[in-house]
Amino acid sequence: MEASVGASVVTIVLLFAAHPIWATKIWHPSLHFMDPSNWAHSDIPFPGQTIVFPRKLNALVGLPEGILTTSSIILPQQGALLLPDHTFSLNIVSVEIPAIAVAVFKAPGRTPYYAGNNWASYDEVRAHRQLPNDAVPHSERVPCQYEAAVFEVDKGIPKPVDMQYHESIEVGNVRFGGTIEGVENFQSFILSELGQFMFYNAEDTLIRQGKCTNAEKCPCQEERQMDAICSNTDCVTPHCLSPIRPSGHCCPICGSMFRMNMASFPRAFNLQSFTDKLSRKITSAEVEDVDVEYHVGIDRWAGANVIQLIIVDKGEYGERSIRMMNSLQPFFEKQFSSGFHITHAGQPHTPFEGGQLLGFVLFTMIAVSAFFSVLYAYHYDDTLFPRLRAAIRNRQFFTTPFVFARFDPNSEADGLSVDVNFGSGIQAVDEERADAVAIVDAENATSFNNPMYEKSAHKVDPAAEAFDDVELRIK
Repeated sequence: MEASVGASVVTIVLLFAAHPIWATKIWHPSLHFMDPSNWAHSDIPFPGQTIVFPRKLNALVGLPEGILTTSSIILPQQGALLLPDHTFSLNIVSVEIPAIAVAVFKAPGRTPYYAGNNWASYDEVRAHRQLPNDAVPHSERVPCQYEAAVFEVDKGIPKPVDMQYHESIEVGNVRFGGTIEGVENFQSFILSELGQFMFYNAEDTLIRQGKCTNAEKCPCQEERQMDAICSNTDCVTPHCLSPIRPSGHCCPICGSMFRMNMASFPRAFNLQSFTDKLSRKITSAEVEDVDVEYHVGIDRWAGANVIQLIIVDKGEYGERSIRMMNSLQPFFEKQFSSGFHITHAGQPHTPFEGGQLLGFVLFTMIAVSAFFSVLYAYHYDDTLFPRLRAAIRNRQFFTTPFVFARFDPNSEADGLSVDVNFGSGIQAVDEERADAVAIVDAENATSFNNPMYEKSAHKVDPAAEAFDDVELRIK
């Protein structure tokens, strides 16, 4: 459902050019020594325990600062442990064998570079980090070709990154920790021995700067990068009548979308100023802002230059995003002259899943087959299901659909009248029906050639019959 709004022409003069709110993406998964999720049974090692690292760690793990007390430590054959830059000491203590406990570090899994949930956006001006919500397009969850990709080591060594044999990765800049910065230096690092523990399947991957470094003139991702991003995205079935698919999203979603063509403005558009005003309006709207998630950005895919606002429900879809968008429509009418469109996803709807639909079809086929099988066995088959048919008939599970004429024993006539709908012995015979009964002769009265009323055959003496055709001859 789309709505187009037009009003009188209003010229908006903005002093600042558009600039991306998020200019940096930070790799989120990390291997922190003191994180319980990295240890078997979520048990962080306590002083005196034996620390065991897997033989194929295939990762870099940073040891904590301070004093690490252990009875023994088993090092990995493939992988490395990094000592902290500041104070660190390893204290080996002697513990009796029955009292020795073991803490096992779990081997980390591989996390794809082009998976959007592995990155967090970072606003360097406000020093604010934010994980992407469901409204953020998948294309903007991974570092854009004009953004910086950062791998921090202060709060834990980054979890291994799977490059998935991609031909090239295009970014504005790359920074690993505080020592490696720049595309060329990073390319040399991932080919080193330590770099191969951090970046898998990167032997043939070329790290280079994006073809377009100006966010105002090019899209966030090229088509090839979008294919890689969507291949690492799992889509769920949207529970709404008319799902929408905003630009940059790999999957259809339930929510509401606002789009405004910036070609209507004679000058540049300040995205930051518009976003700040929009945030205040959403906070003061009738719908609680904690019930929805939203994202505002500029869509420049295929040469477009469109402001795009996406609002989705937080949790289960209940049209809260639609109510929020409708409450913002007066704000849009005041800010813009014409040319904006609002699209809604419609009412909640739970479609059949693939397994549910198959189960329904199979159940229907089984029920129909069983019904016609019983019908055939009862009416037509005398050999295939004889016992079943006999059991059904003996227990009177079915009644015959035919009506047979019978003699009414309660008739006041001569007892030979034919009546197909006579009443029970308790009910009196209807007078009109009694008048219409035809009286027939006793010798000719029959009902469906009832043998009780057929004339009996002439009886012949057996002794006489035996000699009817006998001819006596005397010699």
